[in-house]
Amino acid sequence: MECVIFCGGFGTRMNNGIPGGLKPLTEVGGMEILRHIISIYENNGITDFILLGGYRIKDLKAFSEKYSEINIRVIDTGEETPTGGRLLKVKDVVSTKDKFLLTYGDSLTNYNLGKCLALKTKLHADFTISVYNKKLEYGVLKTDQENILEGILEKTHTVKINAGFYILDHRIFEYIASEEESFEIDVLPRLLNNKELRVGCYEVSFWHPMDTPEDQKMLNQILINDPEKIYKS
Repeated sequence: MECVIFCGGFGTRMNNGIPGGLKPLTEVGGMEILRHIISIYENNGITDFILLGGYRIKDLKAFSEKYSEINIRVIDTGEETPTGGRLLKVKDVVSTKDKFLLTYGDSLTNYNLGKCLALKTKLHADFTISVYNKKLEYGVLKTDQENILEGILEKTHTVKINAGFYILDHRIFEYIASEEESFEIDVLPRLLNNKELRVGCYEVSFWHPMDTPEDQKMLNQILINDPEKIYKS
């Protein structure tokens, strides 16, 4: 089973709104976050990786050369290409027709592929998506149709967010209309509009993005002080 990883964005939130270094190559816990992501999958028995690059593609290729013991293919999918387009460009590169894995190069979770596959089978799901129950940092107000306050959920409310670890197969390419599409904005809603498809939700107990320098600091502390949060699933 192959694992495809989005690695081509500009990562402007990490650098005050302007392009900086390639975010998947930012170090946390002593090595690149991309290397941690690959390690998560390696711990789940995955050995083949396809990195969808664009911005600073030479840096991504240098990363693959640094870890030459890993079977990594770097594909240049263009600097400006949205995520849906990046995936579409490797339609003929992904060789496994039954199942392949997809994720992003900027977040960590305690993903357990075996449990996710078992859930996929149990639910008779076509695809699966990982979800994380995130506690909101602010109070949530409930109002009626006349905008009258009915209740307050003060910092106890959780919402399910997309943790970004997917199990897909080649049918996904039928739902990408062009290389100008976003996987999240265009493709996923199109999947849900097909009532014959079942998308299973696999809950992870830990997830953390690396969108900002503050996120980097927090992930660094977790990986140094409590790495089992990520590597024990």
